[in-house]
Amino acid sequence: MHSINGYIFGNLRGLTMRSGDKVRWYLMGMGNELDLHTPHFHGKTVLYKKHRTDVIELLPASMATVDMKADNPGTWMYHCHVADHQEAGMVTTYTIQR
Repeated sequence: MHSINGYIFGNLRGLTMRSGDKVRWYLMGMGNELDLHTPHFHGKTVLYKKHRTDVIELLPASMATVDMKADNPGTWMYHCHVADHQEAGMVTTYTIQR
């Protein structure tokens, strides 16, 4: 199984912010050489190393810090773009409230 914060298949609760919030995400890749992760934010872009993107590349034992301005209300998918990881549970949602 693959998880986000230890939760699989959308069971991670509490990723909620209000419209207008500035949100900092701390991302960390764990595992072995097969665990190349690509966290993907639906509905938003994040600022990473002075660039706007919606996908981050994470190698095993690596970390990234990204900033998001929560200005697109709704519930959005957040998942790893590696198909095997999605199928193994690395999928959840985050919500931007009005």
